[in-house]
Amino acid sequence: MIVLIIGGHLIADISGFLALIFITATAVLMFVKKRILSHISRQSLVSRIHIGMAVLGGAFLLLHADYFLQAPLTNFGVLLGYIATGVALIVWFTGFSFLERLRYSLLYHGSLSLFAIALMVAHSVNLGFSIPLYLSEILLAITGIIVLVRGSQHIIKIAR
Repeated sequence: MIVLIIGGHLIADISGFLALIFITATAVLMFVKKRILSHISRQSLVSRIHIGMAVLGGAFLLLHADYFLQAPLTNFGVLLGYIATGVALIVWFTGFSFLERLRYSLLYHGSLSLFAIALMVAHSVNLGFSIPLYLSEILLAITGIIVLVRGSQHIIKIAR
């Protein structure tokens, strides 16, 4: 286990927020991908940026999770963090599945990414860190709406 003690939990908190920032940035990048590609015609560049940000997000998430590996599961906020990490692992596998051209893996990858981000925000709010409650409610509502819209679009596409 990696043990970094600089200012108590400072490294773990910073790595958690950096993970959330990079993971959210990958989702936003994919959300505006078509608009970006209209200005930059290099799909491979956008894909490499997405993968690079995802790797950084995953590395910071692992650092954060590794630091708090001993945290008790009796706290609901901590439990949300463990669930978010598990979902993030599944997102990682579905990303590789998409690269291997597995059918419908992108549906699961995108939807689970949004779900993981929502869990990470709820984890942070529940533990009382730096994200105001009203902002987290707005983020969770937007995430929920996007998941429902995108999910229904994919279900219609699959049903055809």
